Amino acid sequence: MKNLFRAWQFFRADFPRLAVALGLMLLATAANLLKPWPLAVVVDCVLGGHPPPAWLGSWGASGSRPTLLLGLAGLTLALHILQGALTTGQNYLAIGIGLRGLMRARNEVFGCLQRLSLRFHQGSQAGDMIYRATWDPYAFQTLFQQGLITLASSLASLALMLAIMWRMDRPLTLVAAGTAPLLLLSIRAFGREMNRRGAAAQAADGKVAALVQQAMAALPLTQSFTREEHEQAGFVRQTAAAERSRRAQHGAELAYGFGTTVVFGLGTAAIVWLGGREVIQGRLSVGELLIFLAYLGQFYDPLNQLSHVGSTMAGAGAGAQRVFEVLDAPEEVKEKPQARSVQRGVAGAVPRESAPGLAPAVKGPVRVHGALAFAGVSFGYQPDRLALREVSFTLPAARSLAVIGPSGAGKTTLLQLLPRFYDPTAGAVLLEGVDLRELRLKELRRQVALVSQEAILLPGTVAENIACGKTGATAGEIAAAARAARADEFIRLLPQGYETLIGEGAARLSAGEKQRLNLARAFLKDAPILLLDEPTSALDAENEALVMESLTELMRGRTTLLVTHRLAAIRRVDLVLVLEAGRLAEMGTPAELLARPGYFARVMSGA
Repeated sequence: MKNLFRAWQFFRADFPRLAVALGLMLLATAANLLKPWPLAVVVDCVLGGHPPPAWLGSWGASGSRPTLLLGLAGLTLALHILQGALTTGQNYLAIGIGLRGLMRARNEVFGCLQRLSLRFHQGSQAGDMIYRATWDPYAFQTLFQQGLITLASSLASLALMLAIMWRMDRPLTLVAAGTAPLLLLSIRAFGREMNRRGAAAQAADGKVAALVQQAMAALPLTQSFTREEHEQAGFVRQTAAAERSRRAQHGAELAYGFGTTVVFGLGTAAIVWLGGREVIQGRLSVGELLIFLAYLGQFYDPLNQLSHVGSTMAGAGAGAQRVFEVLDAPEEVKEKPQARSVQRGVAGAVPRESAPGLAPAVKGPVRVHGALAFAGVSFGYQPDRLALREVSFTLPAARSLAVIGPSGAGKTTLLQLLPRFYDPTAGAVLLEGVDLRELRLKELRRQVALVSQEAILLPGTVAENIACGKTGATAGEIAAAARAARADEFIRLLPQGYETLIGEGAARLSAGEKQRLNLARAFLKDAPILLLDEPTSALDAENEALVMESLTELMRGRTTLLVTHRLAAIRRVDLVLVLEAGRLAEMGTPAELLARPGYFARVMSGA
């Protein structure tokens, strides 16, 4: 029930439309209940010779039988058309409201996934997150259209029919209404189990989606190691598990349906027996009996809908719960309510207060020139396993630092703390002497350009991919960034130049070309802090030389942290920091570290 109230937030903005839809629904229900009355008058008055009812007025009293019959036939047609038009209008509005709620749910889940930290995503399966963001939000549309609207429509129909039936024949009405408590017991007995099985089935489907995503990503590996049969067998096992989960869910729904059928059967049998006695004893006219029988058929339709509302809302509730699990996931990296503004410092002017030590406790904007400091920083992806241990160093603005060390030493982790992909477990990372946690998150990240080992391309044009570095960049700015990254020449050879589609399912680029586009983004962003994570490790000698030329230009005047073991890159930096097992083992200029025994000297001597 808690999830149902929470689901309402996605439809609150459409309350005026919902009010109109509910009004149309009530009018359509009333028109539907009026449809049997002309037939009753035909049977009693036109065919049976009884005087016309008072609600026909003078037209009924003065008209001949053929005229009355024609008028009643026209009234029947009008009521059907009216009821159909009102129902169509109500359904049109309800569908629109449901689709807008689905859209809002998807938007909120996607936005939440964008905000959640890398730790959350690294602990989740990508396929399952895709399922939660795309398919699970349909639960909110289902809760609204097949839950709320169906519930309201069914209850309104039942209330109006019971009121009319009560005036016609109270014993028969009591028998019909007596099925409702039995139905509620059935819903209570089966609803919780259907909800549990529905959640398990959706989780199993999410794992299937995750396996498909993983298989597509690892397809070259799978085919090169001829693991197709192995992967197929694993997928078959998971789809079998998903099939069992769905079968269990549908089994509970079928058992629930059978129980409600038995309840309806008992009610129908009792009404047929008691109603037959009423007719034999002459307590109802034939026309009144026809109205009651028509209502009796309509009476079970909303009851049947109500019986399915339980299973529908149980299944949709499971999907909604999976969505709320994402929305309720804690944001590990949060922005403080009074976070300080971050602004770019004047180019070429690095004031004395831009030293990396701790700054005074002032609350004005932080002018960024690039002075960095790590003060006793420790961090672990898991509480009992630290990736960094009490790392402390300072890096003045516009200086460059190479970070080297064995695999798993924490090099990439150190870089990821600067744009606050993670926050330290202990200690602090300082920018211009201010703890990063005191700064506005988006403004901080605008001051940092990241070039990773694997260049990521987005579906779109070359120009759009480069423009990721600066929203609203002009064509001239994009071309200038491409020239600086040594990418303009190969871009102009593409079929449509800067308008060539690249990314998944489009034009294929080499690793070197992708990395040069990655560098073009960094040039266009023009941030004072540059993070380079093994930017040339996947390149051949020719592409590495081109990229290194671009890197040298890109690093000029920027505070740079470079993770690399390439001697050519290390020669270009001011300082070298050596990490071993998450600890700072050495730090100094390349010449200083070469002159003393240690990891750096050993690695460089073998390079």
